[in-house]
Amino acid sequence: MNYYDGVQRKSKIYFFEPFSKKIKEGENVQAEIKLSPELEDALKAAINTAAQKIVDDSKSKNNKWPMYMNKGTAAKYLGISYNTLSTWMDEEKVPYKHIAGSYRFNRNDLDKFMATE
Repeated sequence: MNYYDGVQRKSKIYFFEPFSKKIKEGENVQAEIKLSPELEDALKAAINTAAQKIVDDSKSKNNKWPMYMNKGTAAKYLGISYNTLSTWMDEEKVPYKHIAGSYRFNRNDLDKFMATE
């Protein structure tokens, strides 16, 4: 038995019942896990690959959509119906500009809006 009251098998940690009862909700717990150099390198490579995929997906998403969108395109971008977007506009929930009888939505403003909702 080691300092964390658990058993390590193939890089997975199995905690025994008495230890898990000691942890309170919201409490921070730290455990040190020793990995072989090969496993550490593989883990770093997997994390880097996943991070690069997120960046690439974000870039391709932003390149697919124009910076300024009309109402129909904005609804598609947000993944909502045209009527839902109209409701959000009426309730002044979503940022938009009304210019010469047409509505324009800034992609960055929509992203910020969705991140805060």
